[in-house]
Amino acid sequence: MVYTEELRIKDEKIDNAIKVLKNEFIGIDEQIENILNNMRTWYLYPNLQDRPLVISLWGLTGVGKTCVVKRIAELLDIEKDMVYFNFAEIGECTSWEIENKLEEELSNDKSNRMFIYDEFQYAATLDAMGNEKDKKSGLKPFWELLDNGKIHKRDNFWAARQMYQLLRYFIRINDFEPMKIVNGEWVNAEECLSGFTYYERSKFKNYFQWEEKNKIGDNEEDAIEEFDGPMSNERYETLVDENSHNTFFIRQSYIERLMNLLDQNGNTSSDILDFHHRLTKMNIDEIIELIDSACNNAMKGYDLDFRNSIIFVIGNLDEAYEMALDVDPDMSPDQFHKATKNITIVDIKKALQQRFRNEQIARLGNIHVIYPSFTSDTFRKIIKLALDNYAKDVFELTGFKLTYDKSLIDIIYKDAVFPTHGTRPIFSSVHEFVKSKFPIIVHDIAVIDNNTDNIEINYSFKRKNTIVKAYKGNDLIYERKFKEKLRLEELRKSTKDEEQALVAVHESGHFVMYAKLHNKLPEKVCSRTTDKSTGGFLLKDVDDYNGIETKEELMNDIKIALGGYVAETVVFGYRNISNGAQSDLRTATKIASRIVRDYGMDNFDCVVTTYLMNAIELNDNGGILFDSNISDTNSKIKRIIGICRDEVQATFQDLVWKNMLKKSAEYLAVHSSMPKNKINEIYDEIPDKYKKSDNTDTFYRDKLKNF
Repeated sequence: MVYTEELRIKDEKIDNAIKVLKNEFIGIDEQIENILNNMRTWYLYPNLQDRPLVISLWGLTGVGKTCVVKRIAELLDIEKDMVYFNFAEIGECTSWEIENKLEEELSNDKSNRMFIYDEFQYAATLDAMGNEKDKKSGLKPFWELLDNGKIHKRDNFWAARQMYQLLRYFIRINDFEPMKIVNGEWVNAEECLSGFTYYERSKFKNYFQWEEKNKIGDNEEDAIEEFDGPMSNERYETLVDENSHNTFFIRQSYIERLMNLLDQNGNTSSDILDFHHRLTKMNIDEIIELIDSACNNAMKGYDLDFRNSIIFVIGNLDEAYEMALDVDPDMSPDQFHKATKNITIVDIKKALQQRFRNEQIARLGNIHVIYPSFTSDTFRKIIKLALDNYAKDVFELTGFKLTYDKSLIDIIYKDAVFPTHGTRPIFSSVHEFVKSKFPIIVHDIAVIDNNTDNIEINYSFKRKNTIVKAYKGNDLIYERKFKEKLRLEELRKSTKDEEQALVAVHESGHFVMYAKLHNKLPEKVCSRTTDKSTGGFLLKDVDDYNGIETKEELMNDIKIALGGYVAETVVFGYRNISNGAQSDLRTATKIASRIVRDYGMDNFDCVVTTYLMNAIELNDNGGILFDSNISDTNSKIKRIIGICRDEVQATFQDLVWKNMLKKSAEYLAVHSSMPKNKINEIYDEIPDKYKKSDNTDTFYRDKLKNF
């Protein structure tokens, strides 16, 4: 095939779609290019495919998966060929309901379709225990489509039943008196029907139409009503209308169904008028044979062929995006972004294994477009884009020019952004801060000045108020303050109370030990958060974990976990420590347990011997339980925790680190969080000789070199 003008235009549409989408969707440029570049061959040369092209999109909610795909359909002008399935709904359907949905959505008139399998996580065939789920057999057609692009389909049950009924009525009537059909008209209808009751004739009227010699009399109508219940006006008109035929004795709806059953293999050249004309040339035996063939087709079913199609599989995988369940708005979007940026195709396939069988995962192929969560900068750009788009719409529809100060973007960011929830909370907050006020503002301005031409309306935020000012030229003509109910900012507000002072010391203990042991600084330290159950937290650098857990690193993790607990004892004394260290102590114990039970780092010989003797038992997490010496194992765990606790205590008694603990706690007792510049400032006061200087990034390679 040469590069035709049509192909050139399609190529340009793909390139243009990439540009448009990058302007409309912020922070997913790489994903947009990946999707459309993979689509290009399908869009230009679909007939070169021997199976559907499958592109899977995975990410947190609200990052632009489904809406991007639907927008692509608009930009490439293929909306009419798009078939959308939401598996959140389909997953609750019976097999019969799914088949009916497919019946409505699909036909063989076009093999080059764009399928969207949205919310695909709900199509899971395995439960949490890895067992096969019940009532998932109805999803078989969707898996067949993913595999080879073909779906074996049976006709609508009721349509097939009615065709069988039509054949049965033909046989009954013909057995009584052979039917004579001339140019599509049933010329001996009265003779053929003379042996049937009025009720039976009324049933035949549903399928056939004929010219009656005499209209139905009152007595006949009464007889039918007595037999079949009250008669509707529509039913009565069907029975008495002598001119209801349209040149053929089988009613038009059944002619269409007959044609569809005979034309199951995608012969789109068939035309209802041509088919109608063919029928008028047939005798009764040929017509019955044709209907019998249609009934056989209904029984066998047929294949729908969509090998030339593209299938988008879209879903949220909490197993790959572990942070998906964290709804704390105080967590750093940048940290989430760094973590999700590291998710690979292997992570995705491992996550899929918890929901699907391997042969099902294989059908999804290897084109997996992985969306990271948004950075803080991306969230701000999305807010600005939403405001700009609204300003554009307002200007086009009303003529008012809307502008916004940075202060408005800042407050929407602070009060709307939940890092794992994507864009949706932002759009609702833009409505609340801006859109909901616009009708009020316009009304107020119209009262002041009926001439609303060339008016600029500016939004800003200050001291819990959205401030709106309207200008005509350089003149301020209107100003109003709207008191805002800040949902998140109020929760973050520093209380400077006893609880915050306690949390400040606790989190500062974690901060000091983290900085000392890692020679790096946390992203954030908080003494008051929006989540009342959290109290405070220290947000570590997401790059801390390099995939290798040495004994030294595990011991350091225990010391950091114990930092808050020990800091409370040093500052307040043992009698005044709080229950806030509960989760930290549990974390420290789990790590120490892994050192002894799982990794054999405390007594290697003992573990090896135990393995060789096969005298072991595994706990739920795969850890080794020594029935014979459980007391000795627990003693080792306690000893590890004790060693770590003593080192943390010694750190806080050292004047240099004690001073850092004090300054950090004093700051956090007054401020709800410590920004990165303050973290740096406090740590910079530590003399260099106290800071860890050895670089472990190349430890194993260096040791190997010198071996």
